[in-house]
Amino acid sequence: MTEQKTNAGQGLGIAGLVLGIFAIPLGIIPCTFVAALIFGVVGIILSSIGLSQATRKNAAKGLIIAALVCSILGTSFALFWGLTLGKGANMFHKVFKEEFREEFEKEFGEAVKDFGEEMEEVIEDMEKEIGEDVDTLENKPEESVEEIN
Repeated sequence: MTEQKTNAGQGLGIAGLVLGIFAIPLGIIPCTFVAALIFGVVGIILSSIGLSQATRKNAAKGLIIAALVCSILGTSFALFWGLTLGKGANMFHKVFKEEFREEFEKEFGEAVKDFGEEMEEVIEDMEKEIGEDVDTLENKPEESVEEIN
């Protein structure tokens, strides 16, 4: 008896291969790792479904396995860059946060303090003026109120 081969899973395998091929160079470039991660994960999903279909129908699996390998490789590169850049950003934040704060206070601390005191005085003066206007409006009849406006 001859075995009849089908094309089950081949379409998904081709789609997974294309996404995996896109994921590899995008995963190698650090600033495009997010796109590579998306392409790689979708490629893995499509290739896995295609491999499952091909196994059930006893179809050819070579292309589908290549698609799975490319997708996994692209996703691995993207994960490497994502973890590396994330860890580096976290270290940068921890190290330079305190240094920046100290330098800022050393350079601008007095100026900021003086500016804050001046702003408080301005706000107090404005509150006094507004309070006086409100008192004036409350103590005068309505005709006088229209004159003030």
